[in-house]
Amino acid sequence: MNKTDRKTKSVVGIALIYVIIFGVLNLLIFTIFKTRTNVFWLSYAFMALAFVVQIVSMFLSFKKADVETAFFGIPLASFSVFYLGAAIVVGALFMIFQAASFTLALVIQTLVLATFLVIAIISLLARDTVQQVIEDQKKDVASHKSVLVDIEMMSEAVADPELRKALYRLSETVKYSDPITNEAVAGIEQRIKHKVKELGFCIEDNQIADAMHTCGELEQMYLERNKRLAISK
Repeated sequence: MNKTDRKTKSVVGIALIYVIIFGVLNLLIFTIFKTRTNVFWLSYAFMALAFVVQIVSMFLSFKKADVETAFFGIPLASFSVFYLGAAIVVGALFMIFQAASFTLALVIQTLVLATFLVIAIISLLARDTVQQVIEDQKKDVASHKSVLVDIEMMSEAVADPELRKALYRLSETVKYSDPITNEAVAGIEQRIKHKVKELGFCIEDNQIADAMHTCGELEQMYLERNKRLAISK
């Protein structure tokens, strides 16, 4: 069974669970409550809406991401279950006490829904923000590793012992530099990339002296970059 089939079975299984729960709830509601005023139908509508909102929340909670969707450490999926339970309990109470004010029933059930929606929106926004930060960091690390690999490959390709030592020192400088960048060092990062390409051309043309000089320039650039980065944090 492939991954798609397993996912389809999981979705179908979860859907069946919701259908069964909603069906049993409807059976109980329409069996128990023979009198059905406007308050009853209002409460029933909020119950049905709670199921829809909870399903959507579960889908958004488990959307592929490196960060859990949570509110103050509590997963949104758990909050959605609490909300569904609260909506059913509050709705059932108003079905029992149908003589209550329609306005009161509307306000209280709207507040329950609104509270959950606010929590859900905050959780999703926080998740997306953190997710973006993580993705940016991954890009920074990938770019940093790319430069390091280029320099290490150059070091392996050269025959001159002095240039190889210079490239090794440069690779060590790059290796132990903070890979996470920011706007404060964006300019020098671009200069470093251009200079690494220049170093590669020097090595290809066997311009040892120029390559040694470029290694020194890159060392200084990384020192400047690291200082600026440390100050900006």
